Amino acid sequence: MTYKVLFINPLRDYIDRLVAAAPEGFRVTVMPPGTDVEDLCREAADADFLISGVEVPEAVFRAASKAKFIQYMSSGYGQLSLGVLDDLGIPVAQMKTHSISVAEHAVTLVLTLLRRIPASMQLMRDGKWREDLDETSYSELYGKTVGIVGLGNIGRWVGKVVHHGFGAEVIFYDNAEIPLTVSELVPARPVSLDELMRTSDIVCVSVPLNAGSERLIGEDELALMKKTGVLVNVGRGEVVDERALIESLREGRIAGAGLDVYNREPLDAASELLEMEQVVCTPHMAGVGWENVQRRIATVWQNIEAVLRGDVPTGVVTQVKRPANLEPAASEDVLL
Repeated sequence: MTYKVLFINPLRDYIDRLVAAAPEGFRVTVMPPGTDVEDLCREAADADFLISGVEVPEAVFRAASKAKFIQYMSSGYGQLSLGVLDDLGIPVAQMKTHSISVAEHAVTLVLTLLRRIPASMQLMRDGKWREDLDETSYSELYGKTVGIVGLGNIGRWVGKVVHHGFGAEVIFYDNAEIPLTVSELVPARPVSLDELMRTSDIVCVSVPLNAGSERLIGEDELALMKKTGVLVNVGRGEVVDERALIESLREGRIAGAGLDVYNREPLDAASELLEMEQVVCTPHMAGVGWENVQRRIATVWQNIEAVLRGDVPTGVVTQVKRPANLEPAASEDVLL
């Protein structure tokens, strides 16, 4: 027996490597970005598994009536609601492999802001060698209070790195209940959002976007921050009120911001954020990295193996954890 795996809207870095990693008994059909929806639906109709980019039309998932499992290659699940995904009746999983890359990127943004790396580079481009350095505007991470908004996988990695690596105190806010053992391992102390915004030297936003997190950090929350405080967002752009953030930066009410995500993407090249010396912007690339590519590809086949065993794959976001239409495969059918 050969299983059909439909790979929809793939990033080019993944195609050859994922196909090469396919175990015996699997045939991968690649549907590149721009493929007509009608063609996607036709190919989905007899697919056993779907590997999905973010922006896949609902009609394609609906057409995959034989599918046992859908694996997103991203940490989110795109424009479709959880209600739609639940209604498919099969497990749908997001990737949980990006936490290390994103956390390292967040810490990089923090250090870049505290050490004023872009400003120092500009001085050198201008032919200046320390003449305009103002030591009072450079800071260490050591001993600072880092407030993490969202102590999920990314937030936990950030907490571990800044505490164990830099001697920072870590506090966190999360509207989901975080087990005590988790916060102790980081270690991190739970506080209210107001207290976090008021007492943190660095606010690191790593919460996913949902009904409870949109515009979670708005004008009132930003007004609580220290004048020397910096905000880093590696979660979702919509969690922070971008206009309120720009106003806070423009008026000097906070010291800086490091952003990898934005209210609208791609970020407008005319955005004021790109003109501000105290802001570091990157193009939603925190999860990018060769190691993460390898982890994601491995996760795809591990999760498919789990589904065929009748186990729950990692990263499932739907209420359905196991496929109801799974017929146990004979051991000789698939070699994993």
